[in-house]
Amino acid sequence: MPANLLLEIGCEEIPSRYLPSAVEQLREIAGEVLTENRMKYSRASSWATPRRLVLYVEEVADRQEDLTQKIKGPPVDKAFDEKGEPTQAALGFARSSGVDVNDLVREHVNRAEYLWAFREIPGKAAEKLLPQIMPEIIASLRFPRSMYWQKGGTRFARPVRWLLCLYGNAEVKFEYAGVSAGRHTYGHRVLSAGSYEVPHADDYFDIMREGFVVLDENRRRESIVRQLEEKGAEMGGRPLYPADLLEDVCFLVEYPVVIPGSFDERYLQIPGEVLITTMHVHQRFFPVISQSTGELMPLFMGVSNNLYSEYTRKGYEKVLEARLADAVFFYREDTACKLEDHVPGLKRVLFQESLGSLYDKSERIKKLTAFLSSSLGLSAEVTNRALRAAYLCKADLVTQMVKEFPELQGTMGREYAFLSGEEEQVARALYEHYLPGFAGDKLPETMEGMLVSVSDRIDTLGGCFLAGIQPTGSQDPYALRRQASGLIQILLEKEISVSLPLLVKEALAEIHKENNFEKAGETGLEDSEKKLLDFLEQRVRYIFQEEKGLPHDVVEAVLAVPYENIVGLYRRALHLSNSLHKKFLQDVLVAYTRVNNLARKADGSGEVNPSLLEETVEKELWEAALEKEKQLRAARQNADYKELLLILSTLREPVDKFFDHVMVMVDKDEVRQNRLNLLKHLQGLFNLYADFSHIRNSYE
Repeated sequence: MPANLLLEIGCEEIPSRYLPSAVEQLREIAGEVLTENRMKYSRASSWATPRRLVLYVEEVADRQEDLTQKIKGPPVDKAFDEKGEPTQAALGFARSSGVDVNDLVREHVNRAEYLWAFREIPGKAAEKLLPQIMPEIIASLRFPRSMYWQKGGTRFARPVRWLLCLYGNAEVKFEYAGVSAGRHTYGHRVLSAGSYEVPHADDYFDIMREGFVVLDENRRRESIVRQLEEKGAEMGGRPLYPADLLEDVCFLVEYPVVIPGSFDERYLQIPGEVLITTMHVHQRFFPVISQSTGELMPLFMGVSNNLYSEYTRKGYEKVLEARLADAVFFYREDTACKLEDHVPGLKRVLFQESLGSLYDKSERIKKLTAFLSSSLGLSAEVTNRALRAAYLCKADLVTQMVKEFPELQGTMGREYAFLSGEEEQVARALYEHYLPGFAGDKLPETMEGMLVSVSDRIDTLGGCFLAGIQPTGSQDPYALRRQASGLIQILLEKEISVSLPLLVKEALAEIHKENNFEKAGETGLEDSEKKLLDFLEQRVRYIFQEEKGLPHDVVEAVLAVPYENIVGLYRRALHLSNSLHKKFLQDVLVAYTRVNNLARKADGSGEVNPSLLEETVEKELWEAALEKEKQLRAARQNADYKELLLILSTLREPVDKFFDHVMVMVDKDEVRQNRLNLLKHLQGLFNLYADFSHIRNSYE
């Protein structure tokens, strides 16, 4: 009969950030290994605490499924002699396959006939197979960093201290990392009675509860949130528990108990972000804000892996007091001077070996900001504020506070700018130029913030590509994919209609002018420009398809023709997507297909000679092309993409007449080439919108 399978890997405390992945891996790997070994089961579940990884597989079959093995033998003409008697080839094959020669089967493979043997392999019993596959499951787990702790060379996240493995009520005997699996487990390190014997796999969960271990991380998370909310309400406040911190704390404890504490109100004089970051990053504490005002209160909550104790509360308060005292010291040191006084310190901080210091980078950001502002025709007031923000944007990186808390970059720049008397838009831009920091993050709101953010990102991208630093596979040490995605999102969502090719050219020229690129791995200006534009185009593809939901063929069609800015490119793609089932687009596709098939044969970009147009319909087509070209270019200039498509659709009638009455590939060279040039010219008009050859025919 099937039985439930339990595996527990007991360890020294595993880092919390390793565990979410380990939980998924354990469940998936177990399912794959059991399936590969023909062991049927109902469902696999997995959980983790700092001291254990647990796998529970329901209704595992008591034996493998039988396997019918099909074995290819010799060709029939070699297996039997002229009298039809089996040769040594047939007899040897039958003997090695473990079957009688009379049971061999004939089958054709690629017109040749071969002998085949079918051998039944009975499945192993679970008690024989499980000891073999359980070590394989454990060894397949991967962690960001593993440890060696014994001579055998076994690696794991942390040293393995015990193994529990039961199939129903039977022990599954095996050894891993020098530890023998048995039926004993351990509860909470402090609160439990020590070792527990587990009679049956299904008894394990009751034993964990008895041993003060909340095994399911989801239940631990729910317990933490419930306690935070209850105790926060008792204090007249509301806890702040971001998802990442909550998950981190959830995997730090086996039996969560929330302990409230307080700190001196004088610390509320420094910016709230500093207090919150100190609590989150250094202590994994949860700040509390007032329910009525939303302001930070001199309260916090920590999560203990033990029962409530006054000693624990006092310990939490004492260690937080020391951290906050450090933060106050850093804050006072930083604010002893104005933010701009920190700018010269950027000269001592290297940005990248080939790209100079952070000061050099901020100077390039200023020049790019000026270029953007000029391209967009912004007012002198906005331009001056943006240039001031560009000058100050990296100044907080050399402050004591940001050195201690890198997470506060931008935040402290904004706070110190306000204290230094900078204009509001300048101060906000110092924070916003780091936005978006991750997928789904908010974007800059001020024009000054947008300009500096775009300039910063394109400078980083251009510098890295010139220095030969480009993402490869999973390697992206400078987060260039994130930088590129953020750049595209700002240009698109904030409708900044700047020429992307010109922006790239300007950034690369500025970097190349100021730096000496002679080392191995660094690339030339033109090559870097092409590679960077291709890289940005890949991010555009991803955003248009995955985030905006545009069809793949539509995206490829608009990207295949020259474009200036991302805003116009997206609008063109969106309108094309919305027109896929419209009749006028079908007219465009039919006309384009007929034109494109022959236009590809034209030599170069030869001009159309009207005097060589012999037939009336080809003259009419040329006249229609000249008339529509003016309309098309005006519509493109005005970004009227609906009108553009409608004008293109009117070309179907003269195109159809042309192909119905004119032979293009005539013997006379000059006439043939002139007609091909005409079609090439028409192809160029269609390409003012898109390369319609990418659009599938399935939309008809």
